[in-house]
Amino acid sequence: MSHTADETRSLAEEVEYTDGPDDKGEMFQRPGKLSDYLPSPYPNEEAARAGNGGALPPDLSLIIKARHGGAVSGLNCCYDEEIRSYVASSTRITCSPY
Repeated sequence: MSHTADETRSLAEEVEYTDGPDDKGEMFQRPGKLSDYLPSPYPNEEAARAGNGGALPPDLSLIIKARHGGAVSGLNCCYDEEIRSYVASSTRITCSPY
């Protein structure tokens, strides 16, 4: 993979999460952990659609639950030049050569 466990933990800690309540009943901010959900890159569904040609991007957390054995790994690291040129030349909103 692209990162060691320590590098991944360090990346997770860069994001602040609201957690709690604490012993006083207050919510608080804390650094991220590997078990936290990834925050959405978009503030809402409309912004997500606007950034993706009208299509709502898939929730990859659901793909992780549905796939076993590296499907997400392939999405993250296996784009070679042939696939990049296919994606660049496609007129579809989402595309895959497979």
